[in-house]
Amino acid sequence: MGASSDSDVSRSEQRAIWWNTILWTAGHSLTSGAFLSYFAVDLGASALLLGLLAAAPELVGSSGLAASTVHAWIGSRRRAWMGVTLVARVVTLCVPFVGAPWWEAWGFSRAWLLLLVVIVSQLCQGIATTLYFGWLSELTSAAHWGRLFARRNVAALLVSMTVPLCGAALRDRGKAWLTAEDLWWAYAVVFTAGGVLLLASIMPMLTVRDPAPRTMGEERRSSVWALLREPAVRWTLAHSWLLALANGLTQAAFFKYQITVVGLSLWGYFLLADVMLGVQLLTSLWAGRCQSLAEHRRALFWGSLVASAALPFWALAGHGPWWWLVGAFVCWGAFGAVNVAGPNVMFSVTPREEAVTAVALFRQVAGTLAGLSGILGGWCLDVGLKLSPGAPAEVLWPYWTLFFVSGCGRVFAALLVLGIPVTVAESSAPQRPVEKSS
Repeated sequence: MGASSDSDVSRSEQRAIWWNTILWTAGHSLTSGAFLSYFAVDLGASALLLGLLAAAPELVGSSGLAASTVHAWIGSRRRAWMGVTLVARVVTLCVPFVGAPWWEAWGFSRAWLLLLVVIVSQLCQGIATTLYFGWLSELTSAAHWGRLFARRNVAALLVSMTVPLCGAALRDRGKAWLTAEDLWWAYAVVFTAGGVLLLASIMPMLTVRDPAPRTMGEERRSSVWALLREPAVRWTLAHSWLLALANGLTQAAFFKYQITVVGLSLWGYFLLADVMLGVQLLTSLWAGRCQSLAEHRRALFWGSLVASAALPFWALAGHGPWWWLVGAFVCWGAFGAVNVAGPNVMFSVTPREEAVTAVALFRQVAGTLAGLSGILGGWCLDVGLKLSPGAPAEVLWPYWTLFFVSGCGRVFAALLVLGIPVTVAESSAPQRPVEKSS
C-alpha cells in the first residue's frame, strides 16, 4: 500500500472533513426525513406512498455493493466519490421542482415523481457513502480511526441539533401564510437551500489527498465471499444485520405510539431528540478514544447493550407520564458509541484493500434490512390494531409485542459482538506508532 495510506490526516484535512460533514449534514437534514415526509403529505401522498418513501433510502442503499466496481473502473477513490456524489446532489436539487403545480396539469402525480427522484438520488448516495468511508479508512492508521470518525460524528450531531429546527420554522411559517397551492414555494426554499449545501459539501474534500494507487502486487479484487469466509467478519456483520433488523421493526410503532398513546407533542419530541443527541456527543467522544480492536469491540458491545435498554421505558410510558421517554432517549444516546465503534471494528477485521466492500456490507446491506424490517413491523402493527377493539390509545399489546421482539433482537445483537475475536490483525498494512493527541 502506498505511503499515503499509512499517514495520519493533517490538520487541514481534518478541517476539510469537518466542513464536509457539517455542510452535508445540514443539507441532508433539510432534504430528507421529516421534511420529505411533510412535503409528501402536502402533495397528497397516500399511506402506501409514505411508507415507500420512508423505506426507499434504506432499501436502495445496498447499491453501495457496486462501489468496488465503480472504484475499479475510475481508478481513484476521490474521483470516484466526487463523480457519483455530484450525480446524487444534482438529482436531489430536482426535489423542489417536483412540487410545482404544472405537473398535475400535465397528468403526472407529484407525490410519485417525488418517490422516483428519491430512489435515483439514494441509489447514487449509497455508492458515494461506501466510497467515502473507504476513502477515509485509507487516510490514517488504524489506531487513529476512532478519533477521526468520532470527530466527524460530533460535527454531524451538532448540526443535527440546530439546522432542522430552522427549516421547520420556515416551513411552518410558510404554511401559515401561503395557500395550499403556493405552499410548495416554502418547501422549494428549504429543499433548494439543502441541495446547495449538499453541493457545497464537495468543495472541502478537494483539498483531501487521494490514497496512492496500489502496485500490482498489492492489488486484490474485492470479493464478498472471500470476506465472509473470515470468522471475525461474519460475527461483525451478524451483529450489524441483526441490529438493523431489530431497529427497523419498531420504526412505525415508535412514531404512532408517541402520538396516539403517549400524546407527545412535536415540541416534546424535539426536546427529547436534543437530549439524545447531547448524550450521543459524549458517547461518540468516548468511543473515539479507542485505538485497538479490543477497545472498539468493548465500545460497540456496551453501546449496543445500553441502547437496547430503551425499550422498557417505551412500555412504561404507555401507562404513565410522557417523561418516561426521557430514559429511552438517554439510552439511545449510546448509539453515538455504536456509530463510531461499529465501522472501526469492521475496518479492523478487514484488509484495507477490501474496505469498500466491507463498508457496503456493514452499512448499506444493514440499511436495506432495516427498511424491509420497517415495512414488516408496520404491517404487523396494522394487523394487531385491526384485531383489537377499543380506542387507539387503549390498545397496547401490538406495540408491546413489537417492543419485546425488537428488544430481544437488540440484546442478542450486542452479545454477538463478544464473538468477534480480538486477535485479528487490525490491518494488512503496517501500522504507525500511536501518537498522543494534540
